[in-house]
Amino acid sequence: MPTKTNGASKASLSNHLGLENEKMWSLNESLNKLLSDYHVFYQNVRGFHWNVMGSDFFDLHIKFEELYKQVNKNIDELAERIVTIGYRPLHAFSDFLSNASLQEIKNVKDGKQCVSHVINGLGMLIGEHRKYAADSDEAEDIVTTDMLTKFTGDLEKRLWMFTMFNK
Repeated sequence: MPTKTNGASKASLSNHLGLENEKMWSLNESLNKLLSDYHVFYQNVRGFHWNVMGSDFFDLHIKFEELYKQVNKNIDELAERIVTIGYRPLHAFSDFLSNASLQEIKNVKDGKQCVSHVINGLGMLIGEHRKYAADSDEAEDIVTTDMLTKFTGDLEKRLWMFTMFNK
């Protein structure tokens, strides 16, 4: 039976991982914000993939698809981690939009502009990963810290590659 912590429904038994409830509640809120940003970023990249035009179409179409597929894997792992720590991941797009810092990007088809938006989005996600990894480390949640560190390394490499494309 779900329990309540700070007014929010928990997905599993209270304190089942033996971590401090208040810190884990705060981490859950942070991870759901990150999940929201991931969903907005994912949809933006899908839009770039579908709509990019110009001489770089073939290269960017493939790179955007590679990126959104990896982002989708990160979304799934992040949502499952939220459940594992005892909470419920947001799952309605309206919740993602109201919790995300990233904004929807519409009607961009120029390759360089698409890549600029990807660079900005990756930079923001990387910053959030670092912040929330520090929070999870403080909560002694080493698994979340490890997951966010792994995500950061991958996104940093992709950021470097897209930055080199736009030089």
